[in-house]
Amino acid sequence: MTIKKALKKTFRFVRDIVTVRPLRKYVGRKIAIQKYRRIVQDVESRYTGRVVLIFQHAMFDTRGEKCFNGGAERYVTDLADILTDRGYTPVLIQMGDTGVGLWEQRVGNLRIFGMPVRDYLAVLPLFRKYEFAIYSGATHWGKKLHPNIMISHGITWDVHGHDVKPNDILSMFAGVDKFVSVDTNTISWLRTTFAKTLRHFDANYVPNYVDTSIYTPNPRKPDGHIQITFPRRAAPERGYWLMSAALPPIMEKYPNVVFDFVGFAHGDAINNDIKKLIAQFPGRVKHYVCAPDEMPAIYQRADISLVPTIYAEGTSLSCLEAQSTGNIVIATNIGGLPNLVFDGYNGLLINPDAYSLMTALDRVLADPDLQKKLSRNAIAVATAFDKKNWIRRWGNIIDSMNTGEIQK
Repeated sequence: MTIKKALKKTFRFVRDIVTVRPLRKYVGRKIAIQKYRRIVQDVESRYTGRVVLIFQHAMFDTRGEKCFNGGAERYVTDLADILTDRGYTPVLIQMGDTGVGLWEQRVGNLRIFGMPVRDYLAVLPLFRKYEFAIYSGATHWGKKLHPNIMISHGITWDVHGHDVKPNDILSMFAGVDKFVSVDTNTISWLRTTFAKTLRHFDANYVPNYVDTSIYTPNPRKPDGHIQITFPRRAAPERGYWLMSAALPPIMEKYPNVVFDFVGFAHGDAINNDIKKLIAQFPGRVKHYVCAPDEMPAIYQRADISLVPTIYAEGTSLSCLEAQSTGNIVIATNIGGLPNLVFDGYNGLLINPDAYSLMTALDRVLADPDLQKKLSRNAIAVATAFDKKNWIRRWGNIIDSMNTGEIQK
């Protein structure tokens, strides 16, 4: 190749980079934004009234067929009731499936729309018809609508075995007008880590809740069995492998103990391990999934509930429901659980390891007097987290959005 041809080839390559490729990217992006805007307009044409937009990555699967019915889903459904009582129309926007198109579901007072786009976060700032926005989950939401509220359900950047980059975390809170945390741990972390940058941060502690009129104690008839329950998703972060290691020696030492896994099991490894435990202790270990309205009866059949979270925990709904029903709760000292469990008074608070869990179970099972004390005090403390208090606190926050102190 001659020098002249080489220079021409280099020129064409540079020209392509400098002009054509960026132009194609720009045009493609512009077409995408126009498509996103049409989708947003389609959604906005379907609702009326004083709309509050709630953004949550997932309440249903991306096809809009299956509701996950976890703590975050129950939380936002109850929050929609508070908004409705105050004259708002709550609308939740979540990620959808591009192949399915725009879909709509309804749960109670909450309307849910699945957005048929890959770039979900790019769509959110395009909404215009709303009173204020709520971001459910402390994550990177990108450019935010105003006025807004961000809800933290626990330290989402708490990932087992990983350090965090503070500046990445700080960027999550850019443009947040009002912050609501279900635990004090998250607020304390932010206040100490960003003592200067977030010194005027509007942070509000609103712990999770339990309906004490539904989750009521029901003294079990003595049948010689001690029922232990794990009332949560069987997942690594929820402490499944701690239980897997601690359970066999307890089952062998106490033949009157029976154990129930109540919740969805994540992954083949955990599913197979549960099957192994069921085979190892026939008739004494069970696994099933229940609808939310069946859970009060599950707790009423139990004596002990385990909440051995490893990371990313707020103030657990399962913990509060178990306490309100009179269960003895054994929980790890992670996230917001120390807001709910006072070690040796209304439950046991342990380090997040299998030996500590096994030791705590052994201590409770061997001491009937301790069982009675922890159960009695659990019921009493749960009243401080009654759902009525949660409704009142959230009502005050929602009403503050109309004071004019935060403008669009």
